[in-house]
Amino acid sequence: MRKRRKGTRRGPASIPPEEWRNPGYRRFLREDGWCFVCSLLVSRGDPMPLDTECDPAHGPTLGMSMKGPDSGCMPLCRRHHNEQTKIGWPMFERGYGFDRERVSAVWWAAYLKTRKKAAA
Repeated sequence: MRKRRKGTRRGPASIPPEEWRNPGYRRFLREDGWCFVCSLLVSRGDPMPLDTECDPAHGPTLGMSMKGPDSGCMPLCRRHHNEQTKIGWPMFERGYGFDRERVSAVWWAAYLKTRKKAAA
């Protein structure tokens, strides 16, 4: 039986290590994020309350038992995260009318901006 090496896993060469696994970004989504779908529904006039407790939802998998990079995460509440897992990203995006890649890029840019402010 092959032993699993210790430490963090190395991601694909095309993705920088900081974007592959970034605990600070996942913490940023949990603490400062709000469920994107809840906020989308509220902006469309749905009376559903905005859920502020979120989990980072990773984008499509990159292979068997392999999550996408952390830089592709977006905040979803537990209810919407479970729904997304059940039906998959393509149907979830079509159902709510948004582009996950674009939304996750906005969140990643917001995180990088807060890091620059904290460093200054």
